[in-house]
Amino acid sequence: MKPTRQRLLQSGSRDELPFKAFSLNPVASVAMFAFAALGCMHAGAVRAADVAGGSANVEFDTTFLRLDANERQDVSRFSHGNAVKPGTYVVDVWFNGTRVAREPVRFVAPPEGGSARACLTRAALEGYGVDFAKVAADRHDDATACIDIDAAIPGANADFDFGEQKLTLSVPQSYVRNTARGYVPPEQWDEGVNAGFLSYNANAYRSNNGGVTSTQEYLGINAGVNIGKWHFRHQSSVTAATGQATQFDDIATYLQHDLPKLRAQVTLGDARTTGDVFDSVQFRGAQIATDDRMLPESLRGYAPVVRGTAESNARVTVRQNGQVIYETSVPPGPFELRDLYATGYGGNLDVTVTEADGRTRQFSVPYASIAQLLRPGTTRFAVTAGQLRDESLEKQPAFAQVTMQRGLTNLVTLYGGAIASTGYVAANVGAALNTKLGALAADITTARTDVPGGQTLSGRSLHIGYSKVFTPTDTDISLGAYRFSDAHYLNFADAARLRDDAMHGGKLEQTDRQRGRLQLTVNQSLGTHGSFFATVSSQSYWNRPGHDTFYQAGYSNSFKYGSYSVSAGRTRNGDGKLSDQFMVSTTIPLGHSQHAPLLTANLNSSGGASSLQTSISGTAGEGNETSYNVYGTAARNDTAGASFNGGASGTYRGAHAQVSASASGGAHSSQMSAGVSGSIVAHPGGITLAQTVGDTFGIVEAKGAEGASVSGAQGVHVDERGYAVVPYLTPYGMNTVDLDPKGTSGDVELDSTSERTAPHLGSIVMLKYKTTTGRAALIRAPLVGGGVLPFGAEVVDANGRNVGVVAQDSRVFARGIEDSGTLVAKWGDEPGQQCAIAYTLPKKDAKGDASAVYASVESHCRLVVTTPSDLHW
Repeated sequence: MKPTRQRLLQSGSRDELPFKAFSLNPVASVAMFAFAALGCMHAGAVRAADVAGGSANVEFDTTFLRLDANERQDVSRFSHGNAVKPGTYVVDVWFNGTRVAREPVRFVAPPEGGSARACLTRAALEGYGVDFAKVAADRHDDATACIDIDAAIPGANADFDFGEQKLTLSVPQSYVRNTARGYVPPEQWDEGVNAGFLSYNANAYRSNNGGVTSTQEYLGINAGVNIGKWHFRHQSSVTAATGQATQFDDIATYLQHDLPKLRAQVTLGDARTTGDVFDSVQFRGAQIATDDRMLPESLRGYAPVVRGTAESNARVTVRQNGQVIYETSVPPGPFELRDLYATGYGGNLDVTVTEADGRTRQFSVPYASIAQLLRPGTTRFAVTAGQLRDESLEKQPAFAQVTMQRGLTNLVTLYGGAIASTGYVAANVGAALNTKLGALAADITTARTDVPGGQTLSGRSLHIGYSKVFTPTDTDISLGAYRFSDAHYLNFADAARLRDDAMHGGKLEQTDRQRGRLQLTVNQSLGTHGSFFATVSSQSYWNRPGHDTFYQAGYSNSFKYGSYSVSAGRTRNGDGKLSDQFMVSTTIPLGHSQHAPLLTANLNSSGGASSLQTSISGTAGEGNETSYNVYGTAARNDTAGASFNGGASGTYRGAHAQVSASASGGAHSSQMSAGVSGSIVAHPGGITLAQTVGDTFGIVEAKGAEGASVSGAQGVHVDERGYAVVPYLTPYGMNTVDLDPKGTSGDVELDSTSERTAPHLGSIVMLKYKTTTGRAALIRAPLVGGGVLPFGAEVVDANGRNVGVVAQDSRVFARGIEDSGTLVAKWGDEPGQQCAIAYTLPKKDAKGDASAVYASVESHCRLVVTTPSDLHW
């Protein structure tokens, strides 16, 4: 195939850009010019897979590359694409647009000759997602034999980009195993490396009130060590204050380890029980509990399974409140959609099945959600054994607890559990229902407490929850909790305190024991007119009269210049005392630029006191690493009169730590504080200072790429040793970490600027970015005697490594070269078609100024008369 002149000219503005840029920036544009021209040549090429596979050769029209009418450029090396030699390469495997693996892949030479092709076995393809049960042809029983995916699976193909080391597989959806959206197989979860970290949060506070000065210092520690699959964590704090003894608090110390087959975590040490069935308590012991984060996001929370039947290759569309939330294509026959994302408290799903001939069918699936509901087939469980952690107890009892939840159908979830301890036992059973009238959960807990001294308390507690979204009016009603407990019911924490008091002379009446609790919330969307909410909560106790009741209602909306909200509340204590609260607030952006500050005003009134606070806040810096807030408050109290207070605070988030400071003052008081927080991370590459890290984080290794910024991690840059810490990663999900090379030296080139990882919870993963180090230069090297180098000629160094291409006017833009040496320009295989360029680059300045990206030198190219390796002229 030979592209015509007209076909090449139709490439459009994309190919015109480098030529326009050349007049503005000739240094950087030489390489762009060369590659754009070669890109024009490739515009007429056949599919890259055919070239790489050796199935076709192409021929290019070099008319547009001629600078001399009598000269013809040899571009035959481009006619076969990038030839791949047999061998094993570590490649990124992309399957239907999603990266599924980074692993060694063997490439073998095909029988017909040409470039080597990836040896894809049945076992590997099944791991990527191919369902061979749906392939009607050869089933390939030998799981280790190489499979030609193009021939084995209709419509499938494999492309390999040697430069990117990227193997792209495309397989029709009908031959792909059904998996949930966002699913990452456990085999791809990254266990990370052996590493450790120490996070600190230190601050000092000094205040002066009426001439009395006080100070307080605080140091919080969070440390961890990862060895293999085990993760050790420790949290503690130290507090010192004027007139008080220094206090040390051991918050938690534990070991943690994944159990992927059970979708659970095992924890040894200090932790909290899950609050799914019983009230959560702190303990020291052992726990195995499921972790929903091991599920893809599309399977977390509750959403019903949508079932139906298609008569042809149909399109299924799922809408909620008029919005499309899911759409997919299904083959003829029954179908099930199990991976709908959970959407708040629900709203019925309207399903439309559109057949291949245009016919449509519609049906509705009830969808109301509440915390206890699980998807059909999903199980949650927790098994705990240990000692209750409650510093107020003189003797902390041992206990064991088991809970389980199981989604049976779209409509029913069952749950329950049991607690056993010295002198205490409790059992719970309940069910959650998804109905057309809303989501309802109800359970009953029976508990028995043996109080030292002979008294036994047996009681029950009923809990009811309800939620419903009324679609016609877009009204969300949630009965967050209704609980009624009889006089002798005690939860585990209350029972432990009662027993401990009784053993030390306490009485039953000294403990507040809840009788009933109610919380009702209504949210009403008013469309373009804002939203309204109302909530009421009430609690009553067996050992004191009356109810503690709280009512609140509010309205919020936006206007041309910002947003505002209004709310009012009333609190009634058990003794009948009333307290009213009112609040009005507004937020207005002061401009439209990236760093435009926000003006916020809040007016509060409560119990005879009122205040007006106005603040201006914003961010600064290219990466918004600096934030600030300036405020002023005017207050009035019926007893103290009027007062005024003002202050300012600021925070800087750097690559190695976060620093903050604040100061405020009024008529009779003043305050100052300063703080610093960050982490010290020890890893296989050494020690790196970082921002405060989460439980799961990553370490970037990009040797020589000092100054590169980590996208999505505010203020994080690669340090002088080539490392940076990504402070937060999402466990079990695929994280993409990009490096922005802006700010790096021109002598370093990132071969890859993006890496992906799916870490285990608590893992510290290494993200390695390959770099090429060497100087970059623009070398003008015409032939001795004034001849022009052939445009597009390949330029290699003394080791035969390609470092550039000849562009216009005998200019070579070379990357990754030494300070001095010899390059060879080749436009053919004969000695007379090669020449050598001797060069010496100017020395770098002492400051290593990165702004001087490229050196520019003049030289000549001398024809090679024997062989390139001898470099004789």
